Amino acid sequence: MKNFVLKLTGLGLVMVALFFTACGEDPIVVDPLGPEISFVADPGFLNADSEVILGETFSVKIRMSKGDAQLGNLLIEEGTSKLATSRITIDGGAVTTQNALVLFGTDKDGVTYSIDITPSGTEAVGDFTTYTFTVTDDSGETDAVDIVIETTEEPGTPLSETLTGVLLNQAGPAGTGGLKLADGTGTGSADAIAEIRDLGIDCTVVLPAENWRAQFGTVNGANMVKVDVSQLENFSFDDVTKKEVITDIYTDNSIALTDGVSQSPTCVETAVTDVSGDVAVGDLFVVFANNNYYLIRVDEINYVGSSNGDNFVFSIKY
Repeated sequence: MKNFVLKLTGLGLVMVALFFTACGEDPIVVDPLGPEISFVADPGFLNADSEVILGETFSVKIRMSKGDAQLGNLLIEEGTSKLATSRITIDGGAVTTQNALVLFGTDKDGVTYSIDITPSGTEAVGDFTTYTFTVTDDSGETDAVDIVIETTEEPGTPLSETLTGVLLNQAGPAGTGGLKLADGTGTGSADAIAEIRDLGIDCTVVLPAENWRAQFGTVNGANMVKVDVSQLENFSFDDVTKKEVITDIYTDNSIALTDGVSQSPTCVETAVTDVSGDVAVGDLFVVFANNNYYLIRVDEINYVGSSNGDNFVFSIKY
């Protein structure tokens, strides 16, 4: 009888345990499955430590998958600091929320983002910067990946010179009207060392009216083209640091110029090649002479008047 009672008592305890287990809260997951994040190896996207040219934007593709809980947010860090949202683009769109980026809708069940990151502008060649991507789910579980970016110099040959040159009206004093681009030296329009020359005056214009033509062309076998800035995205003269950039512009992003003549005060004409045509401040040209490609920018166009001291001021790179 005693054994039978003990058996009934034991059975009762088991039933009570089952009752409270069935009617109470869900069991606590002792070892929850957290989220996962990884880089996707697609063309055009970095997926491992890489070199990036100074100032260039880089792209990564991030895949996030949920575990036991839905995804909550994505944090992007540069070193130990949150990356400014103004420097992040996701799937081609600007980020309008804060960093960490809160995930919504179907993204909470898993999503792949294409992320573009713009450098801060404070990097120097040889710097190493770590970018960390951390996903956190609604239970607080996390996973992270990172990539180290080394800032490198733009490939190519550094420029030999950056200088200024002044080209005077060739109808002015003797020994003016020509320019040697290699050192910015002003010289005579017929001088053998000149690569470009001023076209002088319009001899049909009666003084004191302004008669300087404010045009120039090439001499002594030099060739010149005008830079077609419409073919160059975000191009800036100041940003050119490599010889190859100038060569490529000359070959692929330029407008051919036609030949013409210069005029003396007595209307004597002299043949001039590759005439600039009407010129405005900021216009860009490339001159090929003496095995060098010279990128020149028109910085000033100065009308002086009857002294024929009119002149162009150029910035020159080669």
